Amino acid sequence: MIGAEGSQEELRTVPASAAPPNPAGANIAASWYVAIKSSRLGKGPHRMRLFGREVVLWRDRKGAARCVAAHCPHQGANLGLGDVVKGELRCPFHHWRFDGNGVCSAIPGLSRIPTTARTRSYPTREAYGFVWVWYGTAEPLFELPEFPALTDRPRRYLGFHYDDATTGTIRQLLENAVDHQHFSALHGLALDGVEFRVLANQSEAADNGPPLTRDDAWFGVWFSGRPWRPPLRRSPLGWLTGVVSTFAMGRHMQLLVDGWPGGQRFTAYVDGTEIYKVIMGIVPEGDRVTRQVGWAGVRRTGRWYRTLFNYVLFWVQNRAGTFQDVPVYDSTRNAQPTVYVRYDNGLLRFRRYYQSWVDRAAGDGRVGR
Repeated sequence: MIGAEGSQEELRTVPASAAPPNPAGANIAASWYVAIKSSRLGKGPHRMRLFGREVVLWRDRKGAARCVAAHCPHQGANLGLGDVVKGELRCPFHHWRFDGNGVCSAIPGLSRIPTTARTRSYPTREAYGFVWVWYGTAEPLFELPEFPALTDRPRRYLGFHYDDATTGTIRQLLENAVDHQHFSALHGLALDGVEFRVLANQSEAADNGPPLTRDDAWFGVWFSGRPWRPPLRRSPLGWLTGVVSTFAMGRHMQLLVDGWPGGQRFTAYVDGTEIYKVIMGIVPEGDRVTRQVGWAGVRRTGRWYRTLFNYVLFWVQNRAGTFQDVPVYDSTRNAQPTVYVRYDNGLLRFRRYYQSWVDRAAGDGRVGR
């Protein structure tokens, strides 16, 4: 088990050359990412910027979401200005048509279509209210993780969606839950008896959902602590903060986080009782143009007033935490040497893991390619 300050011995034995880089740019890992909410994708083409590129999304004849690079290989017109004909994307300039794999299927006046008449396509999945797009390799290296709270047991939760824009990077947003020390420093959550550990295998995160289809695509952590409560008479505000941080349901808070290089799942508990679940995905629009989107839901308690109390309190906590985090993301300077200390053990391991999936993007992780 790794203590709250991490393993000093491990950090001492890591040579400087083994520390993960702190790169500039988008630094996009091969992974599944959110594009848009499913409800926003209608029958017509939807233009947007994703992975630092212009892409177009639409629905084919079966209603499945499709995503291709935006510009026609003929003369470079933006396909997003065209329309959808028989489930295929039609260029506005010369009416070339492209199927969901980016292959040209029809050219007016021609019976023979050049084999090079194609544009790049991106694999897509639709789940949890979002359209997800795979980035980094021609075919996905693992399946989109499952989230039973929204598929198998949606009536157990009262939830809301969120969408937060930032000029931070993908890695910054994902490692926020791993950087446990900032909970007390930035968010003012004074804790006693802190436990933090990087999980060894996916079975330890079963509460979040079934395991990912690749073990090396997965990273998980466990965090727990006892919010400090000063005597009520001495510090009423401090006492109240300690009470509401555990939803007035106990003394110890616990957080289970696991995920993949483009998103995360969360389950929060108080004294072992589940309080809420979250699924978060990243929308990587471009270099330091990023959004974190997701769904968050509190577990229904069987008493409407208690469920409503937990829901309102969780919404406030969620929004207040983001309000504090985003200015830090927006003003952080990357691409500089990083000094790691004892409590950065988990963060260091996460950065190694994340960078290994940037490397799997096979040179495709650079914005603008």
